[in-house]
Amino acid sequence: MDTPHEHRFDPVDHNFMRIRGRLSMGERLQAMLAAREWVFAAHRARVQRQHPELSPEEVNLRVLEEIERVERRRPRSHAVS
Repeated sequence: MDTPHEHRFDPVDHNFMRIRGRLSMGERLQAMLAAREWVFAAHRARVQRQHPELSPEEVNLRVLEEIERVERRRPRSHAVS
């Protein structure tokens, strides 16, 4: 029986891949930027709920610091030059 750690990637959503394949490069980039914006908004909302005393600038800075901290911890699959 498979354990959750044996698979590195989620199963492929073939329908999603077909839909994504019909998009132009510009539309794909636009979709990626919209998803990124949604993720940042969700992080900002969480930080605002946890720290209502922070100004909008401080909330944004806290979100950026969290992202940088996670990126530093992420193992690299290739050499960084």
